[in-house]
Amino acid sequence: MRREIHASIALECDKPHETYQHIASLMDDSGFYSLQLYEHTPYRPAWAIIFSLNVRSLKTGPVTVPARLYRPALLARYLAYLQSRPGGAVLGISRGAYMGGERAEIGEVVETVEKVVEHLKMISWAPSFTPEIYVGTSGPKLVKTAASSPHVRAIVVDNLANPRYAAMVRSWIDEAGRPDMPLIARPFTSISDDPRKAADHVLGELRKYLPDLVGPSPMLEAAGLTLESLSAIDDEVGGRLLENFAVYGSVEDVLDKLAKLVKAGVSHICLGHPLGADPVKAVQLIRDKILPYIKDETHT
Repeated sequence: MRREIHASIALECDKPHETYQHIASLMDDSGFYSLQLYEHTPYRPAWAIIFSLNVRSLKTGPVTVPARLYRPALLARYLAYLQSRPGGAVLGISRGAYMGGERAEIGEVVETVEKVVEHLKMISWAPSFTPEIYVGTSGPKLVKTAASSPHVRAIVVDNLANPRYAAMVRSWIDEAGRPDMPLIARPFTSISDDPRKAADHVLGELRKYLPDLVGPSPMLEAAGLTLESLSAIDDEVGGRLLENFAVYGSVEDVLDKLAKLVKAGVSHICLGHPLGADPVKAVQLIRDKILPYIKDETHT
């Protein structure tokens, strides 16, 4: 049986505006599913950047939006407006990296999704639509809770590059009674003809982000790491970080790792920050050399 695999790109909100529009134009009408922007509070607001983009058919939207950062009524208004524009909208809700003591509880995340859906029903100026809302998480409790909600369209796991862990997440979704729910892997990505440069580049970003994005979690334990070990600079820790949380290297290296994720149950690949030393060139390479293979994946 053939299973369609979606392909998206995720960007950090730390770039000049023209970079986002350039990348959106490269992706538009090219077979990509969506352009996602991380709503990480140390950086520029993702909603503002998303609203500034001009696209024809490409879905866009903010992801990793902390459940406590915006009121659900405001999220509903933003989402409805974005859906009314060409391409349509996606929205990702999470507990909230970088939120400190404001990090949402598990139940709050799903409650936020459900409140957004309820508020959408009260917006008179927007056409009726089924919102495409994802929940971002890597732990079994929130995966199962979110997958049990009919309003959650997909589970997305940041830094998911370990096929064994992907298979575990897939099993948790299935246990919740949602065997058809998409599992989105959003690994940090670095593509270069020089594998060493690609590894060094993405490893630096992993060391910077993982304490906030992953924290002390089952995903970190599955990689044989602890939160304290992330500060170590030795080769063993670096190797575990690369193996479990990133896809990197040449086009062939990246494709090999993506194929393993698809085999493990991932149905949507979202290649994430930093992409490469030059993210625009990286997206061009992904569009021309990687996207055709992702779109042609089959699963039996």
